[in-house]
Amino acid sequence: DTRLYRLDPEDGEIIWDTPSAGTSSRMSYLNGVVYYVGGSTERLHAVDVINGNILWMLDAGLIKDEVFDFRTSAIYTIPGAEGEKGRVIAYTSLYVYSFEAYR
Repeated sequence: DTRLYRLDPEDGEIIWDTPSAGTSSRMSYLNGVVYYVGGSTERLHAVDVINGNILWMLDAGLIKDEVFDFRTSAIYTIPGAEGEKGRVIAYTSLYVYSFEAYR
């Protein structure tokens, strides 16, 4: 279906579910936020894992005036050092982007 779920790891019960993009890239977690590229939207998503709120969705077409979508191959996160925010790495077929993590 087109929803993102958080499950209780002990009993499998649904803690929350939120609208999503159906299929997705491999997900990456950093500081309470899960990042992924939605298969049907091809946008980079950031979702709060505590409550399922969508923090933001980014369309690669807004960054460059060319039509390139984020690839669903993988998203990477890099923790920040000494209290700094981490980084989220995403790429299109021609470009690699590094964004400041949400938290």
